[in-house]
Amino acid sequence: MGMPELDNPRRALFLQFGSFVVVGTVCFALNAILVELLVKHCGPFYAQGIAFPIVASVAWYLNRRYTFGASGRSVVQEWMHYIFANLFGWVANNGVYVLLVIKSSLAGRHPAIAVAAGSVAGLVFNFVISRVFVFRSA
Repeated sequence: MGMPELDNPRRALFLQFGSFVVVGTVCFALNAILVELLVKHCGPFYAQGIAFPIVASVAWYLNRRYTFGASGRSVVQEWMHYIFANLFGWVANNGVYVLLVIKSSLAGRHPAIAVAAGSVAGLVFNFVISRVFVFRSA
């Protein structure tokens, strides 16, 4: 599906980024809910470790369907490219998450705050790498 071609490339890029942000917001909410549910059973680090791969897979699917369209690779190859390419965004995201959980008692008690900060840290990087390396035509 993906974004339709538009006459103005800047407008198309802006709309694509907007779609990416909407997908990111949905995935942030899912991540925050999962972490808050899991933290009582396994602590904030394991909770994020369990939630993040689930959320990354949901993000791949939604971005494939609504933001970028299919790349022309097989679904498995595209998913693997997405997960691999976004590892650096994952490092930024979870680095901020860990730092805040360790340094902020508020974030330690409510890890959704750290999830939000980490999500913002990885947003632009993940958009660029997804657009350029994952969802371009294979």
